[in-house]
This record gives sequence, C-alpha cells and structure tokens, in this order.
Amino acid sequence: MNLIEGTLIEHYAKLWSYREEIRRINPCLTDKMDVQCMPDGLTYFSKFYVCFANVKFGWLEGCRKVLGIDGCFLKGVCNGELLCAMGRDANNHIFLVAWAIVCVENKEKWMWFLELLRDDLELGMGTGFTLMSDQHKGLMEAVKDVLPCVEHRQCARHIVANLKKRFAGAIFENLLWKACNATTP
Repeated sequence: MNLIEGTLIEHYAKLWSYREEIRRINPCLTDKMDVQCMPDGLTYFSKFYVCFANVKFGWLEGCRKVLGIDGCFLKGVCNGELLCAMGRDANNHIFLVAWAIVCVENKEKWMWFLELLRDDLELGMGTGFTLMSDQHKGLMEAVKDVLPCVEHRQCARHIVANLKKRFAGAIFENLLWKACNATTP
C-alpha cells in the first residue's frame, strides 16, 4: 500500500508544493498553514486554511448572507478533520466559500477557522449574517466569541438526531419536521 499511496511523510511533504502552486495560480487567495516544531527538530502538520479570492468575491456579491459551517472526519491515508464554510447562490446551489484541514475539531481550531473566515468575508461582529451549524460544543462557543452578533441557528437534521436519543417513535420526528417547515409561528 505504501508503494501505491505513499507514506504519510510523503503526503505532508507535498503540502508546501501544493500551497505554492495555488498561490501561483490565485495570487489574491488567503491561505494559512501552521506546523508544530518539536524539540527533536521534526516538524509536524497542524492546520491549513484556504479561501480563494474569486470564491470570496462571488459569495460577497452574489450569495445570500447565510453560511453553513461543519466539520467531517478525513478517512484514508491522512487523518484529521475538514472544516468547511458553505453558502447558497441565487440558483440555490451549494457554494463552497472556505475550507481548512485540522488535526482535531475543538474550540481552539474553530476559533482559528472563524477568525480567518470573518476577516476574509468582512463579517465584522456578524451583524446581518446567519450561521447554520451542528451542535458541536466547541463550535458553538467559538461562534459566541468570534461572531457575537451573528444569527446562529442549528441544523434541523442534527436536532432530530438528538431528539431520537431521548424520545422513541416517529411521531416526535414528524412533529419536529412539521414545525421546521411551518411558515407561521
């Protein structure tokens, strides 16, 4: 498998070349890569953030002021987590705004991601924007610290999953989805 996929060291060594190539092609992009230098002289990957300039301007000029943010596990040769910020364009299609790769999803990493996103999209304190996310505790705390004025909402699918843990039966799920789809209070 190492002959086919390569070793982790080879994969992470390619990040520097990848970063330089996307900088060459997209001179106005925002990218941040952090590494940890250990006392034994070895350097380890920590986190990597990318927001392409054209995507940023596209979101600012043509998308709704709603962002969905979430993280997912990377499975395969290289482990970690992928953090994403997504919007919806005028045709209701998904519009990937920014992404980051981190070692673990926690409050510190979410704060780092949200601070970079806030600066890229000129969100300020979050006034006039809506953020949708799951109920990850570190993410919810980071949003309160970085974007205190943003309208922060939780994804209904995650609420349903949590509801199923406490209440058995499809009736509760059906009632929640009816409430979510209601157009009046």
